[in-house]
Amino acid sequence: VYDGDTPYKDRTRLRNHGRLLITNPDMLHMSILPLHGQFSRILSNIRYIVIDEAHTYKGAFGCHTALILRRFRRLCSHVYGTNPSFIFCTATSANPREHCMDLANLSELELIEKDGSPSSEKLFVLWNPSIFPRNKPEETAKAMSCDGDAADQSPSPLSEVAHLFAEMVQHGLRCIAFCRSRKFCELVLCFTREILAKTAPHLVEAISSYRGGYIAEDRRKIESDLFGGKLCGIAATNALELGIDVGHIDVTLHLGFPGSIASLWQQAGRSGRRERPSLALYVAFDGPLDQYFMKFPNKLFRSPIECCHTDSQNQQVVEQHLACAALEHPLSFQYDGKHFGSGLSNAVESLKNRGILSFDPSRDSAARIWTYIGREKKPTQRVSIRAIETERYRVIEKSSNDVLEEIEESKAFFQVYEGAIYMNQGRTYLVESLDTKEKIALCKIVNVDYYTRPRDYTSIHVTGDKTTYAFKVPKNQLEKTTAQAQACSVTTKWFGFYRIRKSKPYGVFDEVELSLPSYSYQSQAVWIQVPESVKSAVTKENLRSGLHAACHALLHVVPLFVRCNYSDLAPECANPSEQGYFPERILLYDRHPGGTGISAQIRPFFTELLKASLDLLTSCCCSAETGCPSCVQNYACHNEVIHKNTAIMIIKGVLEADKLYFQDESSSILQP
Repeated sequence: VYDGDTPYKDRTRLRNHGRLLITNPDMLHMSILPLHGQFSRILSNIRYIVIDEAHTYKGAFGCHTALILRRFRRLCSHVYGTNPSFIFCTATSANPREHCMDLANLSELELIEKDGSPSSEKLFVLWNPSIFPRNKPEETAKAMSCDGDAADQSPSPLSEVAHLFAEMVQHGLRCIAFCRSRKFCELVLCFTREILAKTAPHLVEAISSYRGGYIAEDRRKIESDLFGGKLCGIAATNALELGIDVGHIDVTLHLGFPGSIASLWQQAGRSGRRERPSLALYVAFDGPLDQYFMKFPNKLFRSPIECCHTDSQNQQVVEQHLACAALEHPLSFQYDGKHFGSGLSNAVESLKNRGILSFDPSRDSAARIWTYIGREKKPTQRVSIRAIETERYRVIEKSSNDVLEEIEESKAFFQVYEGAIYMNQGRTYLVESLDTKEKIALCKIVNVDYYTRPRDYTSIHVTGDKTTYAFKVPKNQLEKTTAQAQACSVTTKWFGFYRIRKSKPYGVFDEVELSLPSYSYQSQAVWIQVPESVKSAVTKENLRSGLHAACHALLHVVPLFVRCNYSDLAPECANPSEQGYFPERILLYDRHPGGTGISAQIRPFFTELLKASLDLLTSCCCSAETGCPSCVQNYACHNEVIHKNTAIMIIKGVLEADKLYFQDESSSILQP
């Protein structure tokens, strides 16, 4: 094993004598490629590259991995004269051959698809808290917090998972509770520990949480404790979905749909791996997709798994990796176009203008060699391959000076700001100060009866430029839509936060103003214009709230058509504190800086998404003007300025306008 945890004293021996290295894309990027001279024995004789769990290399991470593999193949070819064969393994991809060829830039690949893996009995339970007696609104607010009396309240998805989690570990069953966000992960741990404190105090420390953001030492300790049996249960995000051997698991719990059928099966596959019977328990939220699967379980169990896509031509990522590649070995248009594609010339020109690359002017343009001259001694250290962002905030416990977490810059102000309540490993901290220059948040551990929620607004400006990823439309997919996928700029402003009490009387008891810098980044969006006929049929205020609701509804149905995580996309939302202009469009955008290609993948399916959204809204029996979580409300939004019936009218109008447009286009083509 050669990874970040391999002791330095062992590395020379492994490089000099190892024949099989087990590593990861991070180590390839940070160590093996930039220090390739130290690996010359291996690279000069390399025959095979084996990539396990190939379906995980999608989105932002897949984009980076695709460029790392191109850098790797380039070095093998240019410097060491080798051309290794690739072997990919995946159990959950509908397009494994196409995806893997794109991932490693291969011209041919043989597909082996007969499954001979051993399997044992798995019981799969669908658990729907929405059919249980309803909480009152104030009790629902309490259920979404981390409260000492959580175990005594009426059912909510969070409290149900906590009860089930506690029940499993009390029966001696090893369990992973999968949660789809870091916040839910911390809340489930907190709820479950409170239940165990009353029913089985000796098990309180036998459960933990595991998610992105934790420092490496903490993650390794949790992995070791789970594998060694010190921990019998863990609340985790998809960071524990695969790859890490945690020993035998009896039960997996799933808090809400993880974003794709493939991810659900991958998570459920963590249990029962040693040919022993196992249990998977999917606990549904009120949201439309969860409730859809509760009502129609065959759609979950009999639907094909989704395709994987990778944006290997993302301009921002290509430029980052070209800087790294130039330091490893000088770049050449003549020889490197086959590795980095048609965007090589523009990317090199951009890097030259930024003072990162230079060339020898004595050579003619065809034979020009580009070398790295950037200020960074190790440009790989500035490229975070697990997210496109390179800037991060460190969360530090004030008294011990321990680093608790590193948070991506685009997410930092949602979690840490002066006065925020921050959670880590089930413990509650108060953020006392935030240094935006040094990117440090100082906090102290506290015991309070409230939590906080930021108040923010995100505006989207479509620049009109083409997206960097030209999505190939499947042969059987009719691309009849006027929707567009284009580059955009995303700007988020934070103007305050709520303090929300967890004990009676529940709810907001204080509003605090914030003064934080806005955060902007370039991304990609997919959108469709609302026709004049619709705009003239509704009032200006209703149009604004109807568009907001329509964007929410569209987001809800995306996972039915395109494989993605909930964190990959966001809808355009109206600012409740402003009454001004709101763009007359239905829009979704990529939440990662630079974009991940999801918007471009959605565009060919936009008409189908609109139809599915309309079905969702018209089939929901709620009567409220603002809808409900099963149709237009979104747990990540404040859900203000929303109008369900206007959303129905808008979507119908957009579909009708698109239909007429293509009818007119067909008629004009048939004209002599």
